[in-house]
Amino acid sequence: MYFRQHSPERKQLSAELKRDMTAAHFPGTKPASPVSNGCYTQFVNSNGREHQMRSVFGISVGAMLACTLFVVGLLAQVPKKVNGGVLNGKAVSLPKPHYPEAAQLAKASGMVAVNVEIDETGDVASAEADPYDQREQFNADGTKADPVLVEQSLRDAAVEAALQAKFSPTLLSGVPVRVTGRIVYNFVAVESDKSPDMSAVNGGLLNGKAIELPSPAYPPAAKAVRADGTVTVRVTIDEGGSVIAAEAISGHPLLRSAAVEAAKAAKFSATTLSGQPVKVTGALTYNFVLPAQPDER
Repeated sequence: MYFRQHSPERKQLSAELKRDMTAAHFPGTKPASPVSNGCYTQFVNSNGREHQMRSVFGISVGAMLACTLFVVGLLAQVPKKVNGGVLNGKAVSLPKPHYPEAAQLAKASGMVAVNVEIDETGDVASAEADPYDQREQFNADGTKADPVLVEQSLRDAAVEAALQAKFSPTLLSGVPVRVTGRIVYNFVAVESDKSPDMSAVNGGLLNGKAIELPSPAYPPAAKAVRADGTVTVRVTIDEGGSVIAAEAISGHPLLRSAAVEAAKAAKFSATTLSGQPVKVTGALTYNFVLPAQPDER
């Protein structure tokens, strides 16, 4: 028999089928006309208990499944590890490395980069030192020199310090993730036959600690030969925060003098140790970037 949709005959047959299903599943249910609220059909049995048969059960399950798959999809898109680059300025605790006495006596120096992985809680889970000095070295003719190995004892001291560093947890879309990056330590040898000045403390890389850090002028001679790159200047800061000594220890020869002059004009807050002002040694780095030529724009 064929019924058109929403015909009276179809509605009557549907009501009868629902009564039969209710009688089979809920014994004692009185035959009664079902009452529909659009979402479910309600029946009353002989004990006065209401039984509800949802007509949209399948739709509800489908919606819940869709939501679950959506959330799982979002979580799957969150990377488990991100690259944080140089992490020195992001640490909440960054202990200074111990300068091995043997390395000091041998005047061993170098800039050590330690590749680290930080876990979801902010602790350093692994650390490995790059074997090569991160300072750019140049030959007398201005060409870039081959990388130089850093003294093993300095690498070991840097790794030991890096493992004690502490960071705030990193969240991505509300989910804690691991972070990879580098912590850089600069070991500066004392250029003297005398014992190291114990009244001075090693501040490491000092760019972020300056209250005044003028930019260096770009020497015309360096521009003419398109010399660029990073220059590292070793500095000594007196008890008042002024730079009293500056020496370029790496970088292109044509850029070094400009970097030294800029370093001498830097200004720092006074550093105290046990309430007493002390001298500070460390390094400032300057990055010289050539302006784009007209044909490169």
